[in-house]
Amino acid sequence: MRAFTTLLTYPVIALAAAIAPRDGPVPDEPWTAGVWRQPTTDDVFFVGDAINASGGKFWVNKNTTAYCPTDNGVDCSAYNGSRTVFAGGIDTLSLAVLAPSGQQVYIAVDGSLSYTTEHSAGLPDGAVATGFTRTQSESFGAPLVLGHSGDSWLICPVSDGEPRERTYQLYVGHSDKEGCLSTGIRTYTSSVDAYAYL
Repeated sequence: MRAFTTLLTYPVIALAAAIAPRDGPVPDEPWTAGVWRQPTTDDVFFVGDAINASGGKFWVNKNTTAYCPTDNGVDCSAYNGSRTVFAGGIDTLSLAVLAPSGQQVYIAVDGSLSYTTEHSAGLPDGAVATGFTRTQSESFGAPLVLGHSGDSWLICPVSDGEPRERTYQLYVGHSDKEGCLSTGIRTYTSSVDAYAYL
């Protein structure tokens, strides 16, 4: 019986060690983000599907839109804007871009996660640009997760089709859209990929 108990105890201890919180600072390099959804009441799941910037908002299943001016001496072949890359996540959040003015990420009054255009530091009335957190999770593998002041993340469909193939817009805390799904957001170390996002 003692041998059987020992065989059961060691795997449990190993599993507990694997999911314990990891100490240490969160990396401050630029990062990409993806939605993670383990459904409880439906069968729509996402496993790191990329969050992309386009038209001042953030999307799942929609391509990033970015540009790089060819007359500024930057090697645009190295910054094609195929990925959306973020910076920060400790109170404030921005897009990781080469443009000197930067691009601030904020939450619009309607709850949509949004960003400023290049050369525009102004935020619309009622926008919230603080309260973001990027922390190491206690989940298996200790992923880095993005949060905002305890608010929930929502992805809301803006197209028809199969649930995993629809285009979704990202919201924080609330939305007046129908069919929204709650989700989590994980982050992954990356590098700057765009001069600016459109």
